Amino acid sequence: MSETGNGRSLKKSDAEFKLFVYVAIIALAILVFLPVVMTLFGEFGDEQLNAYGSHNHGNANQNEFTILINYWKQTLFSFQEPSRRAFLNSMLVSCLGTVLCMYVSALTAYAITAYEWKMRESFDKLIMIIVMIPSTVSTIGFYQMVWQLHMINRLSMLIIPAIASPVSIFFMRLYLKATFSKELLESARLDGAKEFRIFNQIMLPLMKPAIATQAIFTFVASWYNEFVPSIILIEGSKKTIPLVAQFGEGVLGLQLFTFLPPVLVYAFLSRYIVEGIALGGVKN
Repeated sequence: MSETGNGRSLKKSDAEFKLFVYVAIIALAILVFLPVVMTLFGEFGDEQLNAYGSHNHGNANQNEFTILINYWKQTLFSFQEPSRRAFLNSMLVSCLGTVLCMYVSALTAYAITAYEWKMRESFDKLIMIIVMIPSTVSTIGFYQMVWQLHMINRLSMLIIPAIASPVSIFFMRLYLKATFSKELLESARLDGAKEFRIFNQIMLPLMKPAIATQAIFTFVASWYNEFVPSIILIEGSKKTIPLVAQFGEGVLGLQLFTFLPPVLVYAFLSRYIVEGIALGGVKN
């Protein structure tokens, strides 16, 4: 009887713990999504919808669903010129910068981990030192360099510096320290694989969790970057979406298009992080 009673008490405590965890997760999710919901309500509020419906159809009392559909059509398919250009500029800078940054960072971390060379430890420590230096310290020097190179108003000046990311290199280096297998590298070399083939076909797939994690952070940082674009992008046609949203230019639903791409990037890349964690658990 005592063992049965202990089993029931354990099951009851487990159920209470699970209930507490579920309640905490739901509360945290509400806190996270509340600003998003408030933004959507601000964008698609009743007053705005009614005003939009009366402005476009001459009847403020028409069906609200019809007004909402027309509002979405206007928002999705009728970008005003400043916002359309800004959205495309941000997508170009963020996507291209993230892809190049991930490849170069993974390649650098692999070179530090896989190869024995004289200055390897010094180079590794140099990366750690650079990580601890705030990026704003080098802003003045960066602007002077861009000015002397006559590269003001060039989107490339937002992409090229993003390629060299000490934080991404440092993170991937730590990941490789825990997962790198020299035996796998040697067996690939014995099979006749060249170094770039080993990296592209063997190491990159193994580094998916680290690459996905850093890609999310890199994309979000680039997408919401406002300070650097504000000092080197002067022409309106070169502005990114944070600059356009800051000064109130653009279209209906601009806030939606501001936070939607990072959410989609996270939704796409998060599965690689989960797969990497599950794979590591199976190996261990």
